[in-house]
Amino acid sequence: MKHTLILTALMPAPSLAPAATDIASHPGHRSDEALVLPRTQGTEPLDPAIAVNFKGALEAYGSGDYVMARSLWEQLADAGYGPAQHNLGVMFEHGRGGAINYTKAALWYAKAGNAEVPAALTNLARLHLDGLGVTKDLAKAIQLFEAAAQLDCPPAQYNLGIAYLKGRGVETDTEEAAEWFDAAAEAGYAPAQYNLAALYLRGEGVDADPERAVELFADAADSGDALAHLALGTLYQKGVNGSPSLARAAKHFKVAAEAGVVVAQNQIAIMMAKGLGVKRDTIGALAWFHVAASLGAPQAIKNRDALAASVTAKVHDKAKRRARAFRPHPPTKKPEKKPKT
Repeated sequence: MKHTLILTALMPAPSLAPAATDIASHPGHRSDEALVLPRTQGTEPLDPAIAVNFKGALEAYGSGDYVMARSLWEQLADAGYGPAQHNLGVMFEHGRGGAINYTKAALWYAKAGNAEVPAALTNLARLHLDGLGVTKDLAKAIQLFEAAAQLDCPPAQYNLGIAYLKGRGVETDTEEAAEWFDAAAEAGYAPAQYNLAALYLRGEGVDADPERAVELFADAADSGDALAHLALGTLYQKGVNGSPSLARAAKHFKVAAEAGVVVAQNQIAIMMAKGLGVKRDTIGALAWFHVAASLGAPQAIKNRDALAASVTAKVHDKAKRRARAFRPHPPTKKPEKKPKT
């Protein structure tokens, strides 16, 4: 008995790129910066005693000796040293070297913020957004993001872009959102590059410019952003800047799929099943459908069942074993280009 194999995309057709409202919750939004390093004022060298203790704390932290790291940073923090105050806040927030204590985390972030440590202002803003250790206060969070953004903190600039894009705590203003995304994108912050690319693609807040969009998506992808690979796959599949390039599309879908992006898993499976842009691989396609289906993707479930019905039990078993062995991993970052001398 022959089966008619019909494979469907998880996104309709798929569209040129995720809508701006979809990309607003891009990974990286409200994310914390873990540790900060000392920054000297002007050309003045860092105090040798501070440098030694700070380095010792970093080494202890890196080796997993959080108790020692916390003890050393507490000494520096009590002496009013901003970077140590911030790092102590990180340890209290994440329960490293002791129990989680959001109140103390907020306290140390606030002190580091007073010392103009941008990451501390950003992290304190996050706590205000969620009401952790401080009052839940969107207006205060926006104020803190603005202060950090003025100190050239890319995550804060990105979060301000999100606020203006979504109208959270401020009036919706896509032009203002684009400006903040652009500031963070210039610093190489991948989520901002991604969102700015989407705005250029859709002509929101900026003049539509598909070529610039592709450049920015590529920059974000080079930084290891999985959703940027998904976007590039979609654009190359549709041929937004010319003729479609299925080989390029498949390459980017595969990278995003390996990072765990379910839409990309369904897309690369379709291409492998049909031999579009890649060598036809029924086992590989069925394995990807199984992976995406295990994450609850309805179309992947349909595709898995349709393809499974057209193959032998032996082939299906191989695909299932490959799917069970799958472990997502982040995309490889491209090494930064060294400046010309």
